[in-house]
Amino acid sequence: MKKLNFEYSTEFEFSSPISSHSFTLRCLPLSDDRQIISEPKYVIQPSGGVIWNSRDSFGNSLLCGRIEKPHGRFSFSVKGTASITSSYTVSGKAHPMYAYQSPLTHPGEALTAFYEAHQPTESNVLYRSLALADSLYEYMTYEKGVTDVHTTAEEALSLGKGVCQDYAHIMLALCRMGGISCRYVAGLACDEGETHAWVEVNDGSRWYGIDPVNNCLISTHYLKLCHGRDYADCPIESGCYVGITESRQTVKSQIVQ
Repeated sequence: MKKLNFEYSTEFEFSSPISSHSFTLRCLPLSDDRQIISEPKYVIQPSGGVIWNSRDSFGNSLLCGRIEKPHGRFSFSVKGTASITSSYTVSGKAHPMYAYQSPLTHPGEALTAFYEAHQPTESNVLYRSLALADSLYEYMTYEKGVTDVHTTAEEALSLGKGVCQDYAHIMLALCRMGGISCRYVAGLACDEGETHAWVEVNDGSRWYGIDPVNNCLISTHYLKLCHGRDYADCPIESGCYVGITESRQTVKSQIVQ
């Protein structure tokens, strides 16, 4: 078991003040078979708002809040210690929803052709998934700035390039085309300055973590924050406010042994 110190922070700077700001944060990791989280500490600024804990329908831990007073900056940070086992699996059955394509993974001509050309022959769920990850790794090029959070798996595969979120969405689409239940994971990883994304596939009794960007099973360097059918189910931060403004976001993360 490896012990890691983790820290994650996000700051929004607004061009003009906002108010009546409601937000939902998925920045508190949960303990499971693979990771044991010591009580994390969080800070939300500006202070003085109403904050409460909740869970979403996927089981993720939520920090919810509302800040009524006008503010030109909003930030949140969380830090703590995680004990990570050497296992890349967690126990659990997949809800039927994870077998179906979601809006960001729905296949078109490009994904259909790619799957037909690289359809794995292995019967074992993990080996089939790893074969798909290997084909994806050989085909795609990692490149920032060519996609965004709204880019679909079909669009990213057609481009042949993207970031971890795009790799995960394509991997989800391919696995579901092959009858494999799977889910999107957002978390932190060593050597990553922001959040990272990977997938978990299910064989009927266990979830297996696979990182398609690095073409590997997850290791003790990965800390899970939340999961869902695709990115849209588990953004780290979401919300709404009153105000006409532009915003600039700064994200920092650190995870060290």
